[in-house]
Amino acid sequence: MDLQTSPGSPLRSNRSNLPDLLADEIRNWIAAGKLTAGAKLPTERELSGKYQVSRIVVREALSRLRHEGLVVSHQGKGVFVASPEHGRFLQISEQSLAQPEDYRKLYEVRMVLETGAVALAAEHRTANDLSALQDSLNIMRSVENLESNYVAADIGFHQAISAAAKNPFLTIMTSFVDARLRESIGLAIRSQPFVETVNVTLAEHELIFKAILDRDSAAATSAMRSHLTHASRRLGL
Repeated sequence: MDLQTSPGSPLRSNRSNLPDLLADEIRNWIAAGKLTAGAKLPTERELSGKYQVSRIVVREALSRLRHEGLVVSHQGKGVFVASPEHGRFLQISEQSLAQPEDYRKLYEVRMVLETGAVALAAEHRTANDLSALQDSLNIMRSVENLESNYVAADIGFHQAISAAAKNPFLTIMTSFVDARLRESIGLAIRSQPFVETVNVTLAEHELIFKAILDRDSAAATSAMRSHLTHASRRLGL
C-alpha cells in the first residue's frame, strides 16, 4: 500500500493547523517506510481530495517538508522524497570526516541513536515491520560474494528498525548517519574474509531481530549495543 492508493481521512483541526497536520501525515508515511527516497508524492490535487483540504494547505505543508529537506521538487515532474543526505537541518562536510577519529565520533552517535531506535522498534513494531526486517535478513543470507549487496541489505535492516520505531525524526537522523558510514562499512567488509564476516554479522542481526520479534526492548538494546561495538572494532574505530 502507498500514499497514492491508501484511503485518506479528512484532517480535522482549525484552519491554521491544517498544514502542520498534513506535513505530519506525510512524515509518518516516510518514517514507516511506505514512502522511501525517490518515491513520488501524490499531486496537489490528489492530496487535496484525499484529505479534504485546500490546495493552499497542501502547498504550505509541502513547503514545510521542503524546508526540512524531506522532499524535493522537480519542475514538471512533481515532488519526491529526498535522500537522507539531502536533509538541510543535518549537514556534515567532507572535511568534518577527514580523520579516523571523526568516524569514531560519528559511530558513537550511531550507537546512541540505534540503541534507542531498536528499543522503540521492539515496542511498536508491526507485522509489516517484521516482514521488512526478515526480507533484509534473507538477502544477507543469500549474498555470496557481492559486498555492495550485503552492505545495502545490512543498512536496509537498520533502516527498517528505524521505521519500526515510528518516530519520523529518529528515522531521518539514523538514515543520515548510516548514509555517511556506508562507504566505511563497505571498506571494512572488503578488508576481511567475506564469508566469515558475513556469518558473524548475520548472527548479530538475527539476535536483534529475535528481540524485536519478542517485543523485548531490553534484549533488543543489548543485542544492538553488542553488534555496534563489534562492528566498530571491525571498522578499526
